[in-house]
Amino acid sequence: MTTAPPDPSSLVDVELNLGDSTYLRLAAILYGEETQQWWKDLGDLLYGRPGWYCEITNTANETQMTWSFGTLGSSLFNVTFDDESGYSLFDWDADSKLRFTTIDQLREWLDTNEDRHSNHPRKLRSLAEAFDWAVLKNVGFDLDVTVDDDAWIATVRKLPVTMSTAKTLSETVSQAREAIASAFDAPTKVAQSILVQVHLDHAAASALGS
Repeated sequence: MTTAPPDPSSLVDVELNLGDSTYLRLAAILYGEETQQWWKDLGDLLYGRPGWYCEITNTANETQMTWSFGTLGSSLFNVTFDDESGYSLFDWDADSKLRFTTIDQLREWLDTNEDRHSNHPRKLRSLAEAFDWAVLKNVGFDLDVTVDDDAWIATVRKLPVTMSTAKTLSETVSQAREAIASAFDAPTKVAQSILVQVHLDHAAASALGS
């Protein structure tokens, strides 16, 4: 019997050690169980989407779970829960807050506006180049890997519009390193030294074990 693949939201990693708490369980702890569908829809949309990552942020008054879009931890768009219906997005470049009634409206806006920042990594070239490209070599880039038919596909988290596709996992990881170097306009030789961590989804794990 074929096992159905899990929903994308169930694959979201949150950078906080809370034992066996999952993304949706953490959302329930912070915002109440009635918000889980809201977070599920958002996780299904943004998990594996280039440039997006989920993290915990702390302010003087509260702890928030936030979806952010950007390079090397920068935050060009933010989406988080604000006790009102719909989806609220803060666009740092425009210094404006936008509201979307449905997840489909948010998806349509992102499809149109994410490309505004596709060149953002190159704007950070001087930072990345410092100390012999140490940031690229040591920071560690997470690769979300899936399989579609016979093609392995790797998407780089926290790096907008960057992915690689190849016939094998090793080739895909190698090409992902090259894509990261290219995104920052780094010399080709830097690619082989870039630290990556590979995360296999349901399809990739099944393909690897077959």
